[in-house]
Amino acid sequence: MKSVVHEEKRPTKPSCHLKGKKKANYSTYIYRVLKQVNLYTGILCKLMVIVDCAEGDLLQRVASEASRLSLSNKRRTLTGREIQSAAQLLHAEELW
Repeated sequence: MKSVVHEEKRPTKPSCHLKGKKKANYSTYIYRVLKQVNLYTGILCKLMVIVDCAEGDLLQRVASEASRLSLSNKRRTLTGREIQSAAQLLHAEELW
């Protein structure tokens, strides 16, 4: 009779869907725009975190205002018109 040796199973890595969601990060895009404006200008890492947080907050406010506009117009689809109107409502004094 042959003896069968059972191998121990290694613990598997957790799958991607079990991990938490990634937070949106705009730092690469901010850096690209900065380099388009002035090639010789850099940005500190701490400042990049602050600008990234401000950009995320700005986009969140525009998205929520655009959502309210689409609901008030009794539409289920968020279009560019609602986003443009939301940006104008939130930043009216800066655009003029």
